[in-house]
Amino acid sequence: MTFAGRIALAAMVFGAFAAGLRAQTAPATYWVQFTDKAHTPYSMGQPAEFLSARAMERRNRQGIAIDSLDLPVDPAYISQLLAAGSFQLLNVSKWFNAVTIRSTDTLALDTIGQLPFVLNVQRTKDGRQRPLRHPGKFPQETKTYAQDYGNSFRQVQMMNGHLLHNVGGAKGQGMLVGVLDSGFEDADILPGFTALRDRGGIVLARDLVEPGGNVYAAHYHGRSVLSVMAGVVPGKLLGTAPLASYVLVRTEDVGSEYPVEEDNWVSGAELCDSIGCDVLNTSLGYTTFDDSTMDHTWADLNGLTARMTLAADIAARKGMLPVNSAGNSGAGPWHYIGVPADAFDILAVGAVGLDRQLAPFSSRGPSADGRVKPDVSAVGLGTTGLDGTGWNVGLINGTSFSGPLVAGLSACLWQLHRDRTAQEVMDAIRRSASQYDHPDDDLGYGIPDFWRAHLLLTGRDLTGLSQPEALGLAPVPFTDFLDVEVYAGNTNSMQLLIHDALGRLTWSTETGLEPETYARVRIQNDLIGKLRAGVYIVEVRVGGSRLVQRVVKAG
Repeated sequence: MTFAGRIALAAMVFGAFAAGLRAQTAPATYWVQFTDKAHTPYSMGQPAEFLSARAMERRNRQGIAIDSLDLPVDPAYISQLLAAGSFQLLNVSKWFNAVTIRSTDTLALDTIGQLPFVLNVQRTKDGRQRPLRHPGKFPQETKTYAQDYGNSFRQVQMMNGHLLHNVGGAKGQGMLVGVLDSGFEDADILPGFTALRDRGGIVLARDLVEPGGNVYAAHYHGRSVLSVMAGVVPGKLLGTAPLASYVLVRTEDVGSEYPVEEDNWVSGAELCDSIGCDVLNTSLGYTTFDDSTMDHTWADLNGLTARMTLAADIAARKGMLPVNSAGNSGAGPWHYIGVPADAFDILAVGAVGLDRQLAPFSSRGPSADGRVKPDVSAVGLGTTGLDGTGWNVGLINGTSFSGPLVAGLSACLWQLHRDRTAQEVMDAIRRSASQYDHPDDDLGYGIPDFWRAHLLLTGRDLTGLSQPEALGLAPVPFTDFLDVEVYAGNTNSMQLLIHDALGRLTWSTETGLEPETYARVRIQNDLIGKLRAGVYIVEVRVGGSRLVQRVVKAG
């Protein structure tokens, strides 16, 4: 062999060796679906073997039967599959009767499709290493501060969430929220979650990207998402469900974008189901991938195609309430929502600014089959939460944060109506929204009004209101405050006048309103507190509507 030949041969050997090293350091992942559960050792007659008492109670409360989707994957099938090659088991999906494995054993991978119990094998991530393509995926934002709720009051008040908190007394007590995200960096030590940790509010933390991994050492995005729901920084931040309990699940790998992350989510949703979660929040969405042959097409967003979308609907059928960010592609070439926001039974949430106007980046609808998407919208431009460092309260942007605003308040609303199903709660939220009668592709049904949804679930249907209207006064008798219920319609102010028993004007005030919203305005000041006990006549004027009601001031 010539010298040149030996060089060429050496190059070939080295190239093969290097390729082998690359394969070993970057194995591919595969979705392997099984044919059946015929020989599973589990039984639908003994659900306590695979569902928690809380999960079974959630089903019983909503009249949901245990079915074959609840049965775990046959462990014998998993054992035989793993014995067929050098495979690492990553995650298991009982809903789809499948597993996610990681391997470089190409010979075994070529043959597992021939196993009699294997229905389908699909590669969900290749082994090639690519530079990080999403460096700006979760940007860091600036700081801002305020009193009480701080600047977080506006994002809560816009949806009347403060009424759930302060009038209804619902801050998520007894509710369990699953948060599926990219990581929760330092949430185990940051002061913004001290109250959450001190009351044992984190029920479980699980890494499904790297089994056995530490979610608190992973990415910060989930931490910021969690802060919008569970963060408590006195005078600066109060989350939308500050007293709920949480399950933290890492499903997203920010270093790449592949369908395996959707499969991680499926396993995460099943985990949350088995534990007994009530609400799921996902501030993730998928459209295109690092391997373009795996991309979703617009036609896929029909609610019937993507595995993650199908799983979201299963989650709803199991009695959970899934909430998903619509996406941040509104100003880009994709423009539309992503997977799983196209699901039928999910609240896909778009973004508005503090002025209630559409955020330019918010992904638009409809779904590919023409359904209204997003479902509702909330503050995602200038949302107040923990910033990229985690140590400061600041402004954060994206539907990643409008979604958990809605998820947290959904938990609070459901807390007040535990006899209702997830479907009934979702329907009430949609019906409460600002443009339910005239939805569009930008905001969907509009900005939800959670107090209005609460009234709807109690039997008071205000969805037909279009003109300004004064609705009522409470409490009667009163002591040191009065709550006035109004629908603003096209006006921006309300007048309240108090007359004594002889009709003489005692006191009056004018209060600003936000047009096209329902409001419960609390009138509380020294004068009301010092009124003598007795009978008074209260007059409320809003637009052309006038309410006159006799009230009693208690001694």
